[in-house]
Amino acid sequence: MKQSWGTKLYYSIGEVAELTDLQPYTLRAWEKEFSSLRPRRIRGKNRAYRERDIGIILLIKRLLHEERYSTRGVRQKLKNDPQLIADAAGEAAALTRGENPPAPSSPEQLSTTESAVAKTPSAVAHPTFDQSCGGEPESGMSEQMKSWLRAVRQDLEEVLALLA
Repeated sequence: MKQSWGTKLYYSIGEVAELTDLQPYTLRAWEKEFSSLRPRRIRGKNRAYRERDIGIILLIKRLLHEERYSTRGVRQKLKNDPQLIADAAGEAAALTRGENPPAPSSPEQLSTTESAVAKTPSAVAHPTFDQSCGGEPESGMSEQMKSWLRAVRQDLEEVLALLA
């Protein structure tokens, strides 16, 4: 069963792994790789992740997996743009409260799934999207992937409108 957001002040590594769809060993490796990711330690060695930490994890995941940065590139990007970390923490805090995340403060952040969907709600309610996918989107597809696809579709429609 999926862990829900906003029910706790601190999350264990297992809960964060479930929330972010990452393995605990990946989270431990990222902790060594990225200096901005530093969960607290409680009761000796147990990690205690806060909303801020989860936001940073989701940011790193997006940069690595969706935007295809190398780990070195992600480290450099986080070093050169500390506002990304602050915005990621704000997005995670908004998600835990069930709100729409704040609007992106830089053009790079426009590509985040949550920000793009929050900024373009018409993409979610577009009647032809589901029809063009053959009815309902894949039942195995995550909500995040569905939202991302809707946001990409909206972006493409905007580009087409500019070109027309």
